[in-house]
Amino acid sequence: MRAVRRRGERGQMLMIFALAFALFLFALTCLVADGAFLFRWSGRVQAAAQLAAQSGADSVDPRYLYGAGEACPPPRQNNRCAVAIVDTSAQNRAGALYAFQRACIQAGDQSAEVPRNPPGDVAPKTANDVQTPEGSQCASDGCRVFAVVTRVVELPIPFPGFPSYVSVRGQSYAAPVVGATLPQSSCTGAAWVPAAP
Repeated sequence: MRAVRRRGERGQMLMIFALAFALFLFALTCLVADGAFLFRWSGRVQAAAQLAAQSGADSVDPRYLYGAGEACPPPRQNNRCAVAIVDTSAQNRAGALYAFQRACIQAGDQSAEVPRNPPGDVAPKTANDVQTPEGSQCASDGCRVFAVVTRVVELPIPFPGFPSYVSVRGQSYAAPVVGATLPQSSCTGAAWVPAAP
C-alpha cells in the first residue's frame, strides 16, 4: 500500500514541477518580449526628442545665420545686443506658440508617432493638440531649445498583475548653428518663455 502511495506522490511532484516550470517560462517570455519592445521604443522616443530639439533650434534670427551687421535693437545690456538667438519676435508667434515651439512639437509628435486620440483616432498629433499625457513639450532659455517627448506604449505581452501600458520618455536639447565667423552678440539666455520642461 505504501509503495502505491509513493508512486502517486512522485507523479504529483512531477506535475507540480511541470506547472512551475511552464509558469517560469511564460514569465521569462513576457519579460524578454516586453523588455525588447521597451528598448526599441525608448530609442525611437529619444531620437524623436533629438529631432524635435534640433527642429526648434533651426528657428534662429537670420542676423546670426548670415552675420548681418545691423544695429542692435533696444534694450542693450552691457553694450551687447540683448537679442536671443532663437527668434522671439511678435510676427514669429502664431497663437500660443512661437515658431520654434511649433516646429519642435510637430517634429517630436510625428517622429514618435504620437496618436491624436487612441485607440479611436490614431492620426498623428499636431502642434495645436493637447500634449498630455503623451506628446512633445518644448521650451528655450533663448540660447538652446529643450525638448521632452513622451509616448505611452502598450506592452505586447503584459505581465499578469502589472500595467499593460508604459510611458516612455526622451529628452534632448540643441543650439542653433550660427553662420558668422565672429558672433554679433553673446547669448544672454534671458528666460522669455517658461523654464525648460
